[in-house]
Amino acid sequence: MPGAYNPPNADFSNELPKETLIARYAGGAKGAREAARSGAAVVVVDAFRASATICVLVTKGSRVVPLASVEEAKVFPADFRVGERGGSRVAGFDFGNSPTAIKTAELPSNATVAMTTTNGTRVVEAAEGSPAIALGSFVNAAAVARWLADSGFGEVVIVGCGWRGQRASEDEAAAAAILERLRRLGANLDERASRITEQNRRRPRKSLTNNAAARRLKRLGYEGDIEFCLAEDIVPVVPILADEAFVGGCFE
Repeated sequence: MPGAYNPPNADFSNELPKETLIARYAGGAKGAREAARSGAAVVVVDAFRASATICVLVTKGSRVVPLASVEEAKVFPADFRVGERGGSRVAGFDFGNSPTAIKTAELPSNATVAMTTTNGTRVVEAAEGSPAIALGSFVNAAAVARWLADSGFGEVVIVGCGWRGQRASEDEAAAAAILERLRRLGANLDERASRITEQNRRRPRKSLTNNAAARRLKRLGYEGDIEFCLAEDIVPVVPILADEAFVGGCFE
């Protein structure tokens, strides 16, 4: 209670200690499914670019409905459609998966957005059944870590989406940014999470601007998205899945 007074030498020995959060790392849709089956909260990390795009959308007041296929997104009753395949905007959609384009666009508050991407929305679908599904990346790493630390969850799995079933260095690095912040907040990292965090501590950030995903985005003319998606803590919101849509459930 704000402003509550605790007398000197008060005895709090009967208070239950807060359970230490266990943080794990997993990859792809398989990792998301296994996390959901274990009863863990799931944070989906798609650094280039779905996580950042949805963060921007929810700060504008949008409800973002993740859909695995282009066909589903085309027919879903929505005010706007956002989507990409292979990095390129889906033909006929209002926006591609570009956080910088959406940041400068005028969207009415409370808009419903149907969104489908090559990797991120598919992994979100795989996490169905988890007690909580959120999105994280570099852009909101501190907000995600703080939300998780305060949530009361016993276990969380940070899931790097990867690219078409393969590991993606940008997703592992963004997951490591969240895991490192969780460690500082008192969470226990399992062996794989600790290894991913240590590996990315040694990885030059510059390498992410020229990996396979970054080169693909540059060829498509999205170089500005790369810089945006690698910036830390610039969109301090945690998109949380509620009633099948991501909403801005937690702002720092």
